[in-house]
Amino acid sequence: MTRAPGPDRTPPLVPFVLLPLVVAMLLAAPGCSRLPRIVVLADPLSAGEHLDLGVAYERKGELDLAAREYERALRKDSGLVQARINLGNVRLAQKMYGDARREYLRALDVRPGDLDAENNLAWTAILSGEGIDGALQRLEAALAKATSRPPPVLDTLGVLRMRANRPDGAEAAFAEAEAACEALRSRKGGAGCAEGTLREIRDHRRELKDRFPGPSRTPSLVK
Repeated sequence: MTRAPGPDRTPPLVPFVLLPLVVAMLLAAPGCSRLPRIVVLADPLSAGEHLDLGVAYERKGELDLAAREYERALRKDSGLVQARINLGNVRLAQKMYGDARREYLRALDVRPGDLDAENNLAWTAILSGEGIDGALQRLEAALAKATSRPPPVLDTLGVLRMRANRPDGAEAAFAEAEAACEALRSRKGGAGCAEGTLREIRDHRRELKDRFPGPSRTPSLVK
């Protein structure tokens, strides 16, 4: 069924010769002698508040919004290391490995030897498959200087060694990580090392055995 034509919604054009007159009338009208003043509102949130908001967005999986808040936090305080690490984590989750690496390195410029930043920097190498040997050297050096050896970082060390085809060193790291995690769980009622962390360490240890299977039986000794 054909519809009846509707009203023409195209606004009428002002003849060109009348435009100067119209403009003059508008400027002469009360209150129109000046252009409106543009008010720029200041950001009322502190760097810490932007950081907290970014964490809330990240937990909900809204990574773009989380990144925006971390960037706002860093504009207010470029030395806020946690915001820098968190922004790196978002970029890592988005598979933007170069951006993630840059944020972690910036965090380490502010706080050299920070194990969280070193650990996550190592994961950019693991997940991208690039720079494994360099990441391994960095993490081993960081752990050598650290006052503690957290299970998640030891687990990352084991994964790096596994990717670098160093199975013996990987097994040593995984064994240390698992023992340290179990000790923390028993001493702190399970709060010292999350169940997920322990499960991940054991999964990586099984992966190592699958990648580098040992001999099926004990070799005979030559007498």
